Amino acid sequence: MRRLLLLFVPLVAAHAGAQIVRHPQSMYFTEPAAWVSFGAALSQGWTVHDGSTGSVWEFGSGTLYSASLEKTISGGTTLGLRGVTSRSPLRYTGTATGGVPTDADANVSQLLAVLHVASGREFHSVLELSLGTTLYSNFRARGTDVKLPPDNDPDFTFGFGYGLGYNFSPTFAIDVVQDLQTTVHQKTGLSAGEDTSIRINSTRLIARFGLGSR
Repeated sequence: MRRLLLLFVPLVAAHAGAQIVRHPQSMYFTEPAAWVSFGAALSQGWTVHDGSTGSVWEFGSGTLYSASLEKTISGGTTLGLRGVTSRSPLRYTGTATGGVPTDADANVSQLLAVLHVASGREFHSVLELSLGTTLYSNFRARGTDVKLPPDNDPDFTFGFGYGLGYNFSPTFAIDVVQDLQTTVHQKTGLSAGEDTSIRINSTRLIARFGLGSR
């Protein structure tokens, strides 16, 4: 979390300095028509069993970077799209490595439709629902840069997030959200009874900027 705070301190200081609210009550008179946000999340490790390549991907903890664009649909409620990207470390074991566990890296990307609900005024709670896809791609052995299968692999994804935030002005807020996501991997090459649902948990720090007015 310390690394995430370092990412946002300069941004918060600059924006907050330019957005000092002399009359706090005025920040509730108007609401932005849309919000753009930028975030960074620390994710816990997760494991994927891929039957199509006969491999196991044991992802370690890493940093996920996100950006979103959301339209305000009512007071405190927005709907939009979020993109997520990460170059994540993993231990890859499969036929391509002769069954030997190998340190590797892979791209983990997401495209999600997001419903964001914030309550309260300056200090507020946050609830989020997300639905979309997680794409695994560009698997490379660390050190040798040897390409590992598959080329890309998309998984259906849905999630729930909850957290707290603070509005520094009518058009600037910081949120901290705990994300609980489930992805569903394909069953190709796996036994019928093997569970293909995977949990990805992360803690996300987000800077949100309002655009326009309703």
